[in-house]
Amino acid sequence: MEEESGPVWDCRWPDPVALKVSATRILRNLPEKSPELNRNLAITVEMELNDDYSGDVRALLVTPWAVERIYWHSPTRGNDPPIRHAMALEADGAGRVAAGQGVLLELEDRQLVPVVTAWEPETGHYFVETLLHHTQGFDTAQSALDRALGKPLTRPTRQSVSSTMQRNVSRRGLLKFWNS
Repeated sequence: MEEESGPVWDCRWPDPVALKVSATRILRNLPEKSPELNRNLAITVEMELNDDYSGDVRALLVTPWAVERIYWHSPTRGNDPPIRHAMALEADGAGRVAAGQGVLLELEDRQLVPVVTAWEPETGHYFVETLLHHTQGFDTAQSALDRALGKPLTRPTRQSVSSTMQRNVSRRGLLKFWNS
């Protein structure tokens, strides 16, 4: 009796250009007036360098809907990605592992990261860790990325009148303050 095999992985070589093309296609298919989208943000892909020189290939993706860390499984590292899952993986209509399933991705340092499987025609399979669920209120992709990574915002904050008034100011400086 022949054993039935599960869904197959379509893992390709990591390609940041294909990821950007895929995100652009997804954006074109989203409603133009959607309040969840920040159309001021350009789609940006930034490759992430690993300090430990491990084989994990990843990138940061900023889109008008979220900031995500993307993990790729290089097909040169074996057939199946190093994941753990509680339930059997489901297949899509073409027999591939279906997108949208939550799994734990095991990185080379044995760290487990909760991710969602994704598949796009341009990229094949990859894994998504959402760092920031909404990008409304950000003027630039860099400011959204900084917030997602926990870095201080790049734009300066305005000082309140009370904090400004706590310091010694000359008459000329006071006139500049009120005229600004």
